[in-house]
Order: sequence, then C-alpha cells, then structure tokens
Amino acid sequence: MGSLATTTTRIEELSTLIASKTQVLNEYFQFHGFPTPSFDVDGPLRVVIPPQLTAIAKAHLIPVTLQTQVLALIYFGRSQPYDIVSLQAIYRYKIATSFPVGGEASYEDIAKTCGVDVVHLRRLMRHAMTNHIFSEPRKGFVAHTAASRALAQDKGLSEYVGMHCEEAFPASARVLDALDKFGTPQDPSQTGFSLANNTDVGFYDELQKYPERAKRFRDGASAVTSRIPMEPFLVGYDWASLGNATVVDVGGSYGSVSIGLAKRFPNLSLIVQDFPATVEEGAKQLPESLKDRVKFSPYSILEEQPIKDADLYLFRAVFHNWPDAYVVKILKNQVPALKKGARILISDHYAPEPGVMPPMVDRQLRNRDLDMLANFGARELGNEEWPVIMKQADPGLRIVSTKMSPPGSTNGIMEVIWEG
Repeated sequence: MGSLATTTTRIEELSTLIASKTQVLNEYFQFHGFPTPSFDVDGPLRVVIPPQLTAIAKAHLIPVTLQTQVLALIYFGRSQPYDIVSLQAIYRYKIATSFPVGGEASYEDIAKTCGVDVVHLRRLMRHAMTNHIFSEPRKGFVAHTAASRALAQDKGLSEYVGMHCEEAFPASARVLDALDKFGTPQDPSQTGFSLANNTDVGFYDELQKYPERAKRFRDGASAVTSRIPMEPFLVGYDWASLGNATVVDVGGSYGSVSIGLAKRFPNLSLIVQDFPATVEEGAKQLPESLKDRVKFSPYSILEEQPIKDADLYLFRAVFHNWPDAYVVKILKNQVPALKKGARILISDHYAPEPGVMPPMVDRQLRNRDLDMLANFGARELGNEEWPVIMKQADPGLRIVSTKMSPPGSTNGIMEVIWEG
C-alpha cells in the first residue's frame, strides 16, 4: 500500500520561515552583545538595525510581516479598534506615570490616582495587557512592562501616542463622511479631522487655537522624526557638493535635521523655518556650538518664501500633509525666492505600486496614506504624481532625480532644479 503524499500548508511554510529569520536576528544580537527584544520591564525600548546591513534588516522585518499573515489566516475579518481605546485611556488618564517603574500598584490605588472608576479602569488595563502594555503579576496588582515603561519615561513617545489617540483616532471615524460630503479634498478643512472637531478650518489652524494640543503635535512629531535614522538621509544626497551653501529647512520643526546636517557638513549654513512657537522652542534647544550656523525663522508655507537666493530649500516630510492643490501652492510660493540653479530637495515617503514592497512595509505606507487623508485631506505621492505637480507649480521646476534611501524603503529624496 503506497504512502499518502503530504502537502506543506501555507501556515507551516510561514512558521518555518519565521523561525529561520528569527535565528538570523538572534545570532546578530548575541554576536554584538545586544539585549534581545522582550516584553519584560527591562527589555530594550528600541531595536535598531543599521539600514546598511541589508540581510539583517530584511530578517528583522520578515518575522513581523509573516506573523501578520499567520494571524490573518487564523483571525480573518477581525479588526481591533479597541486597541486604540485602551491605549487612549492610558494616555488620557496618565496611567503609565501613576505608579513607579519597577514597583506594583493595586487597581484601586491606580484608579484613585487617575480619577477613574476602578471597574472600568480594570477593564481598560486588562485589555491593554493583551498588547503587552502592563502586566498583572498577581491578582489585583499591576506592574510595568517594557511598553508601559516607555510610555512612562519617554515624554515624546507618550505625546506621539496622544496625538494619534486624541486627534487621528476620532478623525479616522469620519473619513468616509468627509468623502461623502466633500468628494476629493481641495482644502485642508475638507477632512475627517474637521468633521470630528466640528470646525471649518484644517488641522494646523484648528490646533493653533489650542496651545496644549499644538504642543503635543509638535513634540510627538519631533519625537518620531528624531527616531528616524539620519544616516540614509545624510548619505542619500551629495551634500558636500554644495560647498559653502545656505540651506533653508522649510517646516523643519525643532531643527533636528538641520542640526544633523550642520554637524556632518561644516560648510553648510542652515535656516530652520516653522510656526513661531516651534522655532522659538527649537532655538532654545540648539547646541551652543551650532548657533553661528543654524538659525531659526518663523514662516508660513502658505505665504511667499521670504529668504531669497539660498542654494537649497529642503522639504522633509512636509508635502504629504497637504492636499495636491496646496502642494502646488507651496511650491509656487518658493519660486520668487529662487535663483537660477537653486535646488528644492523633497525628502518624503513615496508610494510605490502594490506588491513592490514587503507586505509589512506596504501596510505601513497604506496606513500613513489614510492617516494623511483623515487629518489633512492629503496623500502619499508617487513618481507618477510628482511630474504633474511640478508642471502645475511652474514649468521652470525640473525633477533631476529621485533616489530611495535606504534602498528598498519608501523613503525617497527628490532633487528639483530651478531653471528659470
């Protein structure tokens, strides 16, 4: 009697690949003496793989991507909006800072400190624990995990979480309402955010009415920007070829990018532009050694560029926050300031066709794309859209090159020259 042929199932293939790539990561961590990822309270808050280590970086990504596929096979059709609800409660009620890291606290004590009914606090925290935020080492008592420790100790991360829970989460629920009402957004006020906030202005104008919300956005966005490795950006463009040059960092927040450029390229002089409160705070944080080469200046990108004849105007993670018509307007506002041969450098996410990127990278990009739609009426632009936008802004703007940095990512650097 012949033996039955066996067929390897998809879930078996995924589990085998996860195991092999996890082993690659484990060997990398052990060889360098790095702490391995853990949910324990003393686990590392970040796992940073240098982008130039391509094989390791891919191995780092694959287990996460494949685990998502496994869960999709098992739990198809289930969505978890309540992950945000429990995280929102942690932020809003300041639960992470309600008791010391390394200690324990009862639900009753946490409820009293945070001013929340103990029954509902327990429900919310136990839900968060399913995402490894806090743990319950013994009945009725709570301890920190690596995730809750990060929320307790990293103010920037906490503000980023708050930004998403308190601003993006309500906006996401009104995206389709906005599309039904306005169609394709032509203005930043035609968004889920504006409907959720019952306002007739866009994201930035609304937040300017509320200084605490505006500061939360600035701090959260700056915290995320500071975590993006600078090296791919620094090596992704030939900055040294500019020589003694003036670079205008448009929408540069607290100046983290300009500070990185100033440290690496001593021939560059940099001017950071942003909202008045933002540049005021950025100037306070600027290292003393760079104050002669990095300056801060208030500027609204919806107005004509006041700094004339600079060598390069940098827009990093700016345009994906604006509807297409406003991207054109912002570029038009730069033209009167440009001397012949001046550069505009656009460092942003670039949307590839589906299937080009690994599934997890593609998912992150699509999430960002919908985030831009919900809050700003904007989108992640691709190589097909940019030539059209440049032509609409001014025929004298010519795209010289677009380079993905690091290779294989969605982070791109586009160089545009003003030919007059």
